[in-house]
Amino acid sequence: AAQEMDKLATEYEGKAIFLCVNTRTIEDAKQYKQSKGLSGSALIHAAQRPPAEYGLRYIPHKVVIDKSGVVVKNYDNVRLQDDVAAVI
Repeated sequence: AAQEMDKLATEYEGKAIFLCVNTRTIEDAKQYKQSKGLSGSALIHAAQRPPAEYGLRYIPHKVVIDKSGVVVKNYDNVRLQDDVAAVI
């Protein structure tokens, strides 16, 4: 999933934001990013606990949010390539 997000972050740069949420430290997030070969600058968010607004139920967890901040899809049946293209 992280590699798919990285590819889409490049493809949709300036049109969409992709976050890879890490519940540990920023150093753990940087190490994960490096280990997966991720290049997107906006792919890291580190916090002890993800904000409740993210609505995370499981990790990994995918959420698609439109330009107005409305959650379009949350975890179930998220197909990043198709769903992101639909909200752009």
